[in-house]
Amino acid sequence: MGKSCTHLNITAVLLLVLLLAPLAISQDKTEQNPRVDVRQEMLKREAANALRRLKRSMEKDAFYSGHVALNIWRSTALDAGTFDQAQYEEFKTQLYEKSINDSLRCFEDFLFEEDFHNANFCLQTWRMHSKELGTYDQAEYEVFKKKLADAKAAKASRRAKAKDK
Repeated sequence: MGKSCTHLNITAVLLLVLLLAPLAISQDKTEQNPRVDVRQEMLKREAANALRRLKRSMEKDAFYSGHVALNIWRSTALDAGTFDQAQYEEFKTQLYEKSINDSLRCFEDFLFEEDFHNANFCLQTWRMHSKELGTYDQAEYEVFKKKLADAKAAKASRRAKAKDK
C-alpha cells in the first residue's frame, strides 16, 4: 500500500505541475508583452524621428549628410518594421537629383571663379551621380569638359598676354 500511495502522490504532483505550467507560461507572456510593446513603440518613434531628420537633411544639407540620414532612416525603419522600399527608392532618387543639380551649379560657380580643380571635382560628382540615377549623357559630359578646357585655355591666354606686356 505504501508504494501505491507514493506512486499516487508522484502522479498527482506531476499532473498538478502539468496543469499549472501553462498558467505560469501565460503569466510570463503577459508580463513580457508590455515590455515588447514599449520597445516596439520606441523603435517606431525612433524611425519617425529619423524620417523627420532625413527630410530636413534633404532640404538643407549636402549629399553626404543626406545619404547618412537616408541610411539611418532605413536602418531604424527596418528595426521598427515600418520600412517601405518604394519610399526609400524615392528618397534616394530625390537625394541624387538634388546632388546632380547642386553639382552643376557648383561647376558653373567654380568655372566663373576660375577654380578649375574644384570645377572638375563638381563635374565628376555630377557624372557619378548621373550614372547612379541612369540619367548620364556622355555628349552632355563632353560639352561640360570642353567648357572647362576652354576656360582653362582662356585663362592661360590672358596670363600669357599679361606676361608679354
